[in-house]
Amino acid sequence: MDDRGCGFFLGTGDSCSCVHDMMSQRPILQPEVDHHAKPFKRLKSNFQPEPGHRAKRIKRQSSLERKWEIANTQLPVVAQSLKDSGMRGDVLQARILPLIFSWCPPGAYTGPIPNGSKECKKLIRDNPDLVRALERAINSGNYQEVLSLPAPVSEDCDTDSEEQSVGYKLMSTGSAASVAWTAEYQGHYHEVMLKNINSMDRGRVHASSATIIQSSGTGKSRMAHELATLVFTIPFNLRNPEERNGSAYPPEDTMVWKYLCDVSNVESARHGEAGVALFFAHVFSQVAKEIPKVFRVSHTENKLSPTGFARCWREHLSQDTRSLLYEKIVKTCEDDKVSSLKANFDALFRELENRLHQLLKALVTVCAFPNSSDIRVLLYFDEAHELDRAIPNDEQKKKLYNIVCSCLNRFQQRSIFTLFLSTQPSLGFLVPSAEMARSARQQSMNMLQATFTEMPFDCHPSFPLRPGAFPLEQLGDMAFLARFGRPLFWTLIEASEGKSGLIQGTMELARMKLIFANDIHGNEFSFLAMLATLDVLITIDYEPRWTLTSEYEMDMVASRMRVAFSIPWHRFYMHSGYPSEPFLAEAASRQMYHYLQFPGNTMANLLQQNLDSGLINLNQKGEVVMRLLLRMAYMNAIIAEQADKSHPVRELNFSKGCSVVRFLKALFADQFHDTILRSKPDDGVTSTCALQDAFKHAVVRFTHFVKVVDESVVSMKSMVSAFLRGVTFICHNRQKAIDIIIPILLDRRSVLQELSMSALFIQVKRRQQSGSSTEYIIDKEVHGFFPNKVSKGGRRATRPYVTLVVELGIDKPPKKTSFVVTGNDNERSSNEHPRYGIRAYTCTDRTWKVVRAAERDMYKRILGTDDFLADHPRQDKASLAFVHQMLPFWHDNAIWYKHKKQ
Repeated sequence: MDDRGCGFFLGTGDSCSCVHDMMSQRPILQPEVDHHAKPFKRLKSNFQPEPGHRAKRIKRQSSLERKWEIANTQLPVVAQSLKDSGMRGDVLQARILPLIFSWCPPGAYTGPIPNGSKECKKLIRDNPDLVRALERAINSGNYQEVLSLPAPVSEDCDTDSEEQSVGYKLMSTGSAASVAWTAEYQGHYHEVMLKNINSMDRGRVHASSATIIQSSGTGKSRMAHELATLVFTIPFNLRNPEERNGSAYPPEDTMVWKYLCDVSNVESARHGEAGVALFFAHVFSQVAKEIPKVFRVSHTENKLSPTGFARCWREHLSQDTRSLLYEKIVKTCEDDKVSSLKANFDALFRELENRLHQLLKALVTVCAFPNSSDIRVLLYFDEAHELDRAIPNDEQKKKLYNIVCSCLNRFQQRSIFTLFLSTQPSLGFLVPSAEMARSARQQSMNMLQATFTEMPFDCHPSFPLRPGAFPLEQLGDMAFLARFGRPLFWTLIEASEGKSGLIQGTMELARMKLIFANDIHGNEFSFLAMLATLDVLITIDYEPRWTLTSEYEMDMVASRMRVAFSIPWHRFYMHSGYPSEPFLAEAASRQMYHYLQFPGNTMANLLQQNLDSGLINLNQKGEVVMRLLLRMAYMNAIIAEQADKSHPVRELNFSKGCSVVRFLKALFADQFHDTILRSKPDDGVTSTCALQDAFKHAVVRFTHFVKVVDESVVSMKSMVSAFLRGVTFICHNRQKAIDIIIPILLDRRSVLQELSMSALFIQVKRRQQSGSSTEYIIDKEVHGFFPNKVSKGGRRATRPYVTLVVELGIDKPPKKTSFVVTGNDNERSSNEHPRYGIRAYTCTDRTWKVVRAAERDMYKRILGTDDFLADHPRQDKASLAFVHQMLPFWHDNAIWYKHKKQ
């Protein structure tokens, strides 16, 4: 077979039926043939490695991508020598592998070059997949897998982790991913999914398959892998080999991808369907032949249980058997004459059904299935978006996915089911709406199975956490942050066994995935990359009526870590967002900080761009702007506080938190610092302590915002859990007078518990005229917030809290009132806890330190009217009057009726 693949199901190249055949009919690890010296001389005569491409720490001038290219093109020279020589195993260990690693780019290997048989044997012992990967590479002609399997970095390696390339970190992260893959699975998500599949009505047309749609790192592949412990499973990974990077895991099935996904030689949809049917026919046939080799039990006695049977088969496929089996299947498909099959299309599908029947019959001989309608065979296609390829020359522009589904639907077997796994929720492909379905029969919405989005989340083995167990210093640790959210990050970090380079690599991987780009240190980023980053940091409310909203949401789920919470049965839209994931929020903070280092880049500019594009819900502009101001102030406070250290950090950690005093200074304009910090409680309590003293040791810590489900969250126990994750609450619309709650740890020296917590309560208004002073009271809403607990001395513990009422929509404060005011003499509180009240007016640099003087007009525009005619193309008085005359809403100035004068 040539290195371009065999096309859809055509091809004339050679292919091996066994990895050890190697086209020379001699195995690589042949024991006694004496070719110890010749092959190495031959290799040297064929090729000399260029200086500068050894994996020792030598400064290199060419880019990582160029080195990948060089290594990938020169390794076939080694392969050809291996084929010609029938090389002995010890020669491979002592000579060839060191030479291969010397050609790999620094991203693939950073340890010392093994230069002896003993060292190479240790290398193989530490990484047993290497030789098998080399054998597969020789057969396929693609050596990227070899380059992506580095040996473990030696402890005495002379590399500086801070100088290691992104490529190295990705390769190392990939190695960690392979280790994490074997870790104990957390939760019972796979059991619930199988139960849901078995409960489906699978007897109707188009009901024998379903899709799993979720963003990267949520555990789709691993959950499908765990399903294989419960039901007999035939897995396929369709990742494009050309798009593979070092962090991708599990490995792709290259031969299957080349056969199924290369549509260049497909003449029509009918031709393609024949090829797919041929593929499934040989899959069922070859698997049926494989079963007796694995399971040698009586037809009547000692049959395995379905789960025991499934586990044994999964273990069997986890070895080299899978690649060998799929090679054999693809080669058999190539050998069949497609032209003859075209002449008898119906016979092909009858044969397909017959071979499926043979497979099911073979399963029954070794497995004691219960007498039920549960599925007996599960197929799944990981990276299924590779099937989103249109068939050339087809008038209907059918896609491979439609053809595969059409072929599967012919089985009419309730005992077989197929899952398609993907990150891409393209509503016209994996979850087609009724309007976009290619088949008329698919247009009945209840025919298609509903899409699965439920994936593992917050599943770290240490959960549930308990209050009182975590000091502030631990909360900023990367391993702690990674515990929350999707399993990708904590599994990688824990598989790295605490190596700082790999932990840093995981953080950079998160940044790359968030912006969907490898160059996280560049100076130009796409609109969607920064929209996703901003969304993680401040939570954006999108305009649901805007056409691009669903497209952007789908793109961010597919490529930028947004989570698809639910896709309804009708599939016209989905519910998605960025939930609380502290590790991803830290990655977004670092990426935003890098973005802000370039002239002209501001978070306000990003927000305005999104408003101008119509993406942001106009009714939520005031709250979104306030979240932006708070987030910018927090970032500036972190920068200032960590710069004050006697030993400056190499990289900012936004999850460590900052003092409340520092945060307030970063939020408000300098001229109001004394007013705020020296203010006294305004609710009539006996305390005369100034705010700066009451909060002298207090800390705020928030890297992202989350929406709460209802008003029950306004409680002290919620402040503990929120502080643990570094979140600030966006209150429910039923929560009167409070829009945002920022948790406060009153003493950085104490552990997290209810007695240590307080909060900053914020109310946001965007009206154009300020209200009376009585409207600026947040008191009743806080009643019941503090628990009635008694301190150790027997006295009831009182805790200070802060309220902030913000009028963003007005141009200037009320008469005889400053831009920032503290206290309220007209109201006594029913609380016994000291309240420090602050009122702030306008959204200009006169009030807020984070707003620049040059940005006044920008914020005014952002906070402009939410009139639905604000975007009407003609803003003259007469044109607007005509629009109002069409009664888009009821008003008393209609021309059709004249009110009687009072």
